[in-house]
Amino acid sequence: MTQVTWDNDPPTTWIATVDGQALCSIKRKDIGGWTAIWTDERLWPAPSHLPKAMPQPTRFFSSLEEAKLAVEQLLSA
Repeated sequence: MTQVTWDNDPPTTWIATVDGQALCSIKRKDIGGWTAIWTDERLWPAPSHLPKAMPQPTRFFSSLEEAKLAVEQLLSA
């Protein structure tokens, strides 16, 4: 299982690192919620309610905890 380390750049950014390499940043949005952005070629899969949508490097989450969990799950897969 991949060990994800979270670095915080207060107050709005969290960086997911694995083996010292930054792979994803989570940033708070002014309008509320958080965006998770891959820093490599990874893409978020299309949401289940939009099966024909193209995978994207950025995904919106309503909470920081939800975003961190999604990043950790994808990195552990």
